[in-house]
Amino acid sequence: MWNDKGNALPETLLTLVIILTLFGTLLPALQMMKATLNNKKMAMHAAETAYQATLRVDQGEQLQGNRTIENVNYQWYFTNNEICVFYDNLKGQQQKCIQQ
Repeated sequence: MWNDKGNALPETLLTLVIILTLFGTLLPALQMMKATLNNKKMAMHAAETAYQATLRVDQGEQLQGNRTIENVNYQWYFTNNEICVFYDNLKGQQQKCIQQ
């Protein structure tokens, strides 16, 4: 069964199967990379929050607080010469502590 351009139906179907297989294997890898980048971005926001908290503690303004970035709540507190930031991501509750 050849059409006017010289391609057979089985060749066309084989090409479609190969393309669908490639996309089917690449989509989960893309989703995993996207989740990893999102977690790293949240960790970066936690580090920024810890930096801002350090400035407030040094000025004597606050010893605890919270900050919301992109609908994620970052709670921080200062104890024992250490600032800890808590936040929730896809892995559950995370903590980032920085000693002063």
